[in-house]
Amino acid sequence: MKNNRTIAAMIIIAAVVVVAGVAAYTFLADSSGEESSSMVGKTLNKEQLPSDDSRLWVFGNADEDDKLDADDLAYLQKIISGEEKETTLADANCDGFVDADDVTYLQRILDSEKMKVYYVDNYDRVAAVNWPVNSIAIGYCSGAYCADLIGVCDKVTMVDNTIADYWSGINSNFAKAASYGTTEEPDYEKMITSGIDVYVVGYCDFNADAVSPGKLNPAGIDVMFLTTCDNSGVDRPNEYIDRTMVTMAFLLQGNMDKVYEYLQWHDEVIETLEQAGETVKDQSAYLMARTCPPSLTGDISITGYNNTNNIHAEWVGINAIGMHEAGLSKNYQTIGVETIMSYLEKYKSQGYETYYMENCHAGLRQQYDLLDSMALDAQRFASMSNPPKIIGMAREAGNSPLYVIELAFMQNAMYPGLNNGMDYKELFEYYFDNFSSENYYNQLDINQFFAVYNA
Repeated sequence: MKNNRTIAAMIIIAAVVVVAGVAAYTFLADSSGEESSSMVGKTLNKEQLPSDDSRLWVFGNADEDDKLDADDLAYLQKIISGEEKETTLADANCDGFVDADDVTYLQRILDSEKMKVYYVDNYDRVAAVNWPVNSIAIGYCSGAYCADLIGVCDKVTMVDNTIADYWSGINSNFAKAASYGTTEEPDYEKMITSGIDVYVVGYCDFNADAVSPGKLNPAGIDVMFLTTCDNSGVDRPNEYIDRTMVTMAFLLQGNMDKVYEYLQWHDEVIETLEQAGETVKDQSAYLMARTCPPSLTGDISITGYNNTNNIHAEWVGINAIGMHEAGLSKNYQTIGVETIMSYLEKYKSQGYETYYMENCHAGLRQQYDLLDSMALDAQRFASMSNPPKIIGMAREAGNSPLYVIELAFMQNAMYPGLNNGMDYKELFEYYFDNFSSENYYNQLDINQFFAVYNA
């Protein structure tokens, strides 16, 4: 028997608890008076998560593929009749039961009605967004590039300081949008006054994420913890960039045709690179730096275990040193140059070709010059008997839909003799020719996105 459900119009009751350092929220009703599912705020364990093969973690996607369509209605009916096994996402109305009510709710989603749509966010929590979505606030390079790809730039009315300062050229709406400050300290009052529908965080932040829903949900603003980059103070890998983009596009009511066109291209590139990586015999290994200290002896932030870039590198046959060393157990850790040299020497002695990757804020952001930073790196390691080869990549390339080009660059640079049929320069041009919302290609210098150092 289902529990009786209470609708408390215009009242929000929120209980906030902290589980393993991550805030979890339970909302019984939203500010519009529409009843919220008792599942909202629940953190799903590994067994409860949707299929890894699905890239649309939206409740209603009963067959757990990459699309929510009429096939899901048919699949849902088969689940109810006992012909198919129940899936996590079959519970369209997210009430904990799969029944005829879900068929009705799914049809409403397909009809794009004014309603609440449920999904699984990057914290593995059940969350909700209210449709229609007409106005959003979004942050960081990951948000800027994603909004551009998924076709929601016309809905962006607020951006963070980084988009305002560095990435406003991606779309004319970014230049017109108001700034809400930073991901770590967003101006909630300004968001509320602006009347946005959804706040899409720039990246998950340990401190701000515990506060944002309680600040914004009572004002009728949904907070969406879906990002395509690594996080701040949150020790969670974020490797499924494609899943996040598809889910975000659907929830924000973006251009799904364009997203699926990108996804087809994305899959072809990834599959080709993975297959090429399996043929590699003499492997390469790399360390990736996240800071550019002006001193040759200054400590450096190095990427470690479960860093997004490192996870992706290993998909395509490149050994990420940060994934395998006990001293690099965190996503980022700041260590001395001598320690960095010891890691590089260790892998060189084991027969690896070693690389040191500069991963600074170059690219469109141009806070640093990638070529100058790499030249400084070459000086930093010149005293080694077998110094690493120096390569560089703008940080925004791995925190966005561009990450497939990042992987092609890694293979091209670290396995120059490997014939994978994927030239990162051609992929770079193809992406901006086919998936950017406006023509800003002439603003880009590929040598500030990807580069190999030559003395």
